[in-house]
Amino acid sequence: MNPNKIVWSEEKEKLKRLPFKEKIRYIWTYFWIPIVAILFVLIFGTFLIVRISTNIPDNWLMVTFANTTAQAGTGSQLWEDFTEHTGYDLKQKKVEFNAESYFDYLKDQAKGNAYYNAFVTLADVGELDAITMESASLAALGQSGRLFDLNDEKCADLKAKYADRFVYYTPTDENGKELDPIPVGIDISDSLLVTKYHLYVDSCALGVGAHSENIKEVGDFLSFVLEEG
Repeated sequence: MNPNKIVWSEEKEKLKRLPFKEKIRYIWTYFWIPIVAILFVLIFGTFLIVRISTNIPDNWLMVTFANTTAQAGTGSQLWEDFTEHTGYDLKQKKVEFNAESYFDYLKDQAKGNAYYNAFVTLADVGELDAITMESASLAALGQSGRLFDLNDEKCADLKAKYADRFVYYTPTDENGKELDPIPVGIDISDSLLVTKYHLYVDSCALGVGAHSENIKEVGDFLSFVLEEG
């Protein structure tokens, strides 16, 4: 005979002899682990079903505005003005703006900073399309390898329009010798981010996420904040 059946039969007999409250206490004491596991599977499974059925899978654009206290996240005036200007179908894809990120690569390469770690994750999986911050900080961030080299052919349209605005960082070899500067950002200090929405006081630059697939939409954002029509 199956020993598991014998054990379960004995447990059922024990439960039959116990008062109701004692049954509940007994079940929780000896079976709380499988109970919690089952509940977790049910709750997480329900969450996934809802998420899959209602979530819009892709973004038109995902931008992080770092090191600002201004209201510039999804649903902000900046977000509303941009989405109205572009006319993106938000039922088809999303536009995600995040203004709750605070790190500076100039300070010990942002080691141990949770916001920087989140930036790295978003950049590495291709979710992050663009990031803005003070120009010197953005140039330093280029060292992380998480921003497009704007000489890349994928950025040809951006280079054609904004090469005179490029922000560079200068890499060095293993001997400390300086190599050719690499463009990793676009200076937008005269943009609406400064003059209208007041995200930054004066200096501001935009970098493109190294694995972004939405470079055209980054161009749309640049055109909007630089009031190019």
